[in-house]
Order: sequence, then structure tokens, then C-alpha cells
Amino acid sequence: MSDIHSAQPGVPHLPAYRFDNAPFALGAPTARADFKTIPEDFIVEEVLGFEPAGEGEHLFLQLQTDDQNTQYTLKLLSRHFQVPQKLISYSGLKDRRGLTSQWFSVHLPGKSVAVDADALKTLGITLLRHTRHNKKLRIGTHKANRFHIRLRNVSASETLPERIDVLRHQGVPNYFGPQRFGHHGHNVDEALHWIEKNELPLARELRSRVLSTLRSWLFNGDLARRVSTSSWNQWTPGDPVALSGSHSFFQPDTWDDTLQQRLEAGDIHIATWLWSSDHPWQADEKISRYLAQAGFKAEIRPLRLLPQQFDCQWEGNDLLLAFNLPPGAYATSVLRELVQLIDRSLPAASA
Repeated sequence: MSDIHSAQPGVPHLPAYRFDNAPFALGAPTARADFKTIPEDFIVEEVLGFEPAGEGEHLFLQLQTDDQNTQYTLKLLSRHFQVPQKLISYSGLKDRRGLTSQWFSVHLPGKSVAVDADALKTLGITLLRHTRHNKKLRIGTHKANRFHIRLRNVSASETLPERIDVLRHQGVPNYFGPQRFGHHGHNVDEALHWIEKNELPLARELRSRVLSTLRSWLFNGDLARRVSTSSWNQWTPGDPVALSGSHSFFQPDTWDDTLQQRLEAGDIHIATWLWSSDHPWQADEKISRYLAQAGFKAEIRPLRLLPQQFDCQWEGNDLLLAFNLPPGAYATSVLRELVQLIDRSLPAASA
């Protein structure tokens, strides 16, 4: 894959990083572990962060699935409730590999619907809870994702206590994970194909995937550059600063001791801009022209990912981890700084 070059004078060359070849903040780990040996080894629970009203036009469903991603579940719900997919909403996308618990809302105004848990079970969907609310779910509505992960057969475990301690206090680079880029980076190759055609896909799902893949790829390239120069967790003039646990941010003119203390306490995070016409410096001219067609609004993403409510314990040679991450963050970005993951959920030829 070719490298990306910045179109702006004075901005360093940006290598093209997806995830597997991105530099580590703590250096490459020596410990190894089996990952996702069985679905129960990777459990993610969506933390809604508010209590639905119990009444309203929108049916809220808390569902658990295995071996199906969010888009596939949405299609099943559309057929089950006999409503168009556009009337079904969710807060976050989930990977197909592992046990996932997430919320959906179905717009059913004036309809009294009996939710058939047994019928959903035949579709591979476990109903955990259902209620009503007066507003639909929107992307990023939920407060956090809670992960429960078992890493099996951990080797070189003596190297982990120090890494875990640094991770707790310093966090890790907030890379977009491999799920964003598809199997073997297929989504990146797909996006580059559309750039060569200089066309935006007409299909909504494909268009969204192409554009989000490109922005994520560029973000990872910029973050990787800062990780390689040990500047990813240091403020530089022009960097926005994100408030922890919210979508708010500010842009300080200077950095002082108070801001540094807030950074070390996890109250704020250094951030950077995702690609938009107002902040196009991360891409070469060809990619910038292509992305400009989408009319993106200015949007930031923190450079640091700091797990919350982090807990770990050993069961023999297995390491059990539990932590909260904000919406849009990837557990694999945390795990890769600890161990080399041997993904047992992949086909043998691809592992």
C-alpha cells in the first residue's frame, strides 16, 4: 500500500497506517495470548447511561447477539417487526465476533407490540430487556461500552504488571481498530478504488463505510506519526483539547501547569481533527478533493484512550480484564499494548 503525503507545507510525511503496522506507545509487547478462543472470551455490554421513560413512540430493545454484527441484526429486526430499516436506530456499531449486548430503538407510534423473545431467539438474538421511550436512539447516545475479556495461555506474563500499571495511568493511543478496516484491510482497498473512480457510492451503507474508512485511515496515520515521535500525549499549539466523558472541547492558546495536571488526572485529553474541509491537512490533494464531496463538519477525536473502571485478575495462565471505553473506542487498541494477540476466531489459514 502506498504512503499518504500531506498537501500542506511543513507538515511531516504521513505513513499509511491501518492498525496492525501502527507503532506502539510502550514498545512491542513480548507476551502472547490466545484471543477470542470462544465467544464468551470477548463480551461487550453497551452502557446506556440513562433510564428510558417507559412510554413513548419508540420501542427500546436491549439485545445480545453472537456471530452477527449490528447491520445484520438491524436487517433481522426490520423483517421481524415488519418496518423499514430507516425506522430502526442504534447507538453504536458492534463487531460480529464475541458476545455483544446493545440497544436498538424501533419507531412504532400508536402500536401496541408484544415482543416475542422466543421468535427473536430463533434469529440468534437474545432479548435482555424491552421498554418504551419518547426519543429514538442516535449514534453515540450510549455512555460507554463495558468489556469483559479473557486472554488465554498468556506467555511471558512477568512483563505484564508494569505495562498494566502504565496503561492504567497513561492510557494508550486511540487508534481506530481493525474492525474499521475490514478483513486484511479490505475496506481501505475498497475506498482507494472509489477514489480512483472519483465517485461517491450511491448505496448509503457502502458510502458510509468508504468515507469513514478514509477518515479513520488518515487519523491513524497522524496518530502513528505522533506515537513514533513520543508526542502523542503532549499538547502542541493548535491541538484541540477534549473533555473526558463528553463531546465538548476547547482550544487553549498556551499550555500551563493546571492543564497538565488535568491531563494527568484524566480530566482532559489531547485531541486532533478528523478530516474535514476546514481541516484537510492530513491527506494529499487527490484524497482531499474526494472527501470534500461529502461535506464533513469539523469533528475531533482524542489521541489518548484511557480505560475506566479497569480491573484485572489471573486464573492460572488466563488473564481476565474488565474496563469501560467511550463510544467509538476499540478494546483492541488497549489489548495490543499488553500482548501479542493470537486471534482464534479467525480461519486457520488467516490466523
